[in-house]
Amino acid sequence: MPDRMIVNASPLIFLSRVGGLEWLCNLCTERVDVVRAVIAEVAAGHDGQIIIDALEAEQRICVVDDIAVPPVIGAWDLGLGETQVLGHCLGQASVIAVLDDAAARQCARSLGIPVVGSLGVVLAAKRMGWIASARPVIERLLADGLYLRPSLVAEALAEIGE
Repeated sequence: MPDRMIVNASPLIFLSRVGGLEWLCNLCTERVDVVRAVIAEVAAGHDGQIIIDALEAEQRICVVDDIAVPPVIGAWDLGLGETQVLGHCLGQASVIAVLDDAAARQCARSLGIPVVGSLGVVLAAKRMGWIASARPVIERLLADGLYLRPSLVAEALAEIGE
């Protein structure tokens, strides 16, 4: 288990809608960090205040300040939230970036930053016994707008025996 996870807006939004913020917190030994740029993105959404309230209620979630972005990440021209998440993760041992965006995940891998997305968190919750079945959770995420290739969903469900 990592010490910390640093999470972007998309996983926060999607996971909060399925009760998954607790799963995020349980997947690390210390805490989940959310950078201020991500808080601003979440707050701008239609259910932003509900999600912000849920974040504030979870003691293991910590809001951290934005940082100056290293040029190696800035060159990828990602969104502000993704850039901040990766900037906070760069060079940190035992920290995982929680990102759904494909380009941000590619950047993370190129820089040796461990990464997981909303789907990975749901699969971990199933493996840990925190949820009885991943399929309905994944179906809800898809219905809410999370894009996942159908082949990826099928592989993921097969991997956990669903």
